[in-house]
Amino acid sequence: MSYSNDPNAKYPPPGGPPPTGAPPGHTSTPSYGGYAPPPGPPGQPGYYPPPGQYYTPPPAPPSPYPSAYPTGSYNPPAPGPPGQYPPYGAPPPGTYGAPSPGTYPPPPGAPPAGQYPPPTGAPPTVAPPGKYAPPPGPPPGYGGPAGGYGVGPGAAYGAAAAHPPVQSGYPGAPAAVSPYPPAVVSADPLVYLETHIPNPNVPPAAHGAQKVPGWDPAHDYNAVQRATLVDPVNEVQLMRILRPLSVFQMDALNDYTIAKEGSRLADKIDKKTSGNFGFALRALTLGPLGFDVDLARRALAGIGTNEFLLVELIMGRPGAEIRWLKTGYRLKYGKDLTEAVKSDVSGKIERMFVMALNTQKPVNEPYIDYARVDADVDTLNNAAKKKDEGPFFEILINRSNVHLGSVIERFGSRYKSLSKVIKKAFSGIIEKALLYIMHGVKPKRDRQGIWRDAKLLEASMAGLGTKDVQLVYRLVRAHWNPQRMEGIKTAYKNRYNKTLESRVKGETSGPYRELLLEIIRSSEGPKK
Repeated sequence: MSYSNDPNAKYPPPGGPPPTGAPPGHTSTPSYGGYAPPPGPPGQPGYYPPPGQYYTPPPAPPSPYPSAYPTGSYNPPAPGPPGQYPPYGAPPPGTYGAPSPGTYPPPPGAPPAGQYPPPTGAPPTVAPPGKYAPPPGPPPGYGGPAGGYGVGPGAAYGAAAAHPPVQSGYPGAPAAVSPYPPAVVSADPLVYLETHIPNPNVPPAAHGAQKVPGWDPAHDYNAVQRATLVDPVNEVQLMRILRPLSVFQMDALNDYTIAKEGSRLADKIDKKTSGNFGFALRALTLGPLGFDVDLARRALAGIGTNEFLLVELIMGRPGAEIRWLKTGYRLKYGKDLTEAVKSDVSGKIERMFVMALNTQKPVNEPYIDYARVDADVDTLNNAAKKKDEGPFFEILINRSNVHLGSVIERFGSRYKSLSKVIKKAFSGIIEKALLYIMHGVKPKRDRQGIWRDAKLLEASMAGLGTKDVQLVYRLVRAHWNPQRMEGIKTAYKNRYNKTLESRVKGETSGPYRELLLEIIRSSEGPKK
């Protein structure tokens, strides 16, 4: 498969109760870069029941929309209507004020396992002596992970669903051994790019296993077959089949394809399509985590390193998402991502990326330690004078987003704009990486990187020729969370006085253009 653009031609995120041993009354705000934590997943059966216990798909009611979800399937992400997002410059939901329920063992008095409290704020936390509690933010709800996918009741959020027990055939008989390999259980929530994802550690489902209750992938598999067996391939039909699928439906279709053909759905699309259309459609089939794994490989492949693509994949990301990225890379390529990066870059750039891949970014705290903020401001000011990137790496990579927002504000009031200081002290990819992190939490804008990402989309189309690879991966990565996509569209229109859709329409053509426009419109939900 070939792409029309050079990949080297010249992207952010959940929290929980306090860790064991925290003082009474201590709570934590979400660590998703300002986004509210994911809603509690509805109870659903596990992925792989034993033979003879697969679900029989109930008949789906007719729907006037091609992308409608059948009865019994996972609910689609529910983006809010346009215009309902917090104003830019206002603290994002979940950043200040009370935290939302998270993923670690609940403190005394919390709901039992499998029961998820509503995503509303608790009473404000009183700051410890000498520290000041920030004002409560707006109600949570903006930008949380799309959809309510997850494991069944009683399971820890983020863990793989347990297999139903296999019963012995007679009293005293040895316990039967399940034919399914045990899933690897992770303490991290199954959320990536603010979207719930399937557990990458779980092997593909066997033929006949129903991963999404109420939805049978056979129908779409057969439709894909019909669209790819003609010459030329019916690209429009492929787009209409695959684009509306949810992350979990696409994952189930991929497993069905593997069971039928022995290869992934993405590989099938790779063989049957080409160019920018093929690249974009293949990206959708890989899902949020799989596509980022693919992009990481692309950034490191060939002569030279696409360093800014690595910046978009790695910098400013919460630790849980970085760990999922590393897990996905190891599962796909059998190599540690950190080692792969170290073998491709060196010196200060290597140090920066390795720190980001081993980020110790903490869960956002419900209060701001202004003494530590002042100390970090002084440290950064002194380091800038010496053009010492080390303290910048340590603070911008490892501090919480709430803390960084306060550092940026305090630095600007005491000295000058931190972004101007970074531009003066550093250059190249180090300058770009530090600014990328800073603009992802900048209080002047949205504290969530939405304004930054809108500008990056414009950069993909500005100048002579469209940078199609950048345009595709930035649109696809943004669209996984419909609410974030809507926020980016609003920011783009406010910044450039035109819609993102009209801009993309003027830069592209053919089925490729129609696919990108469908990706942009996907955050609006089905038309009524």
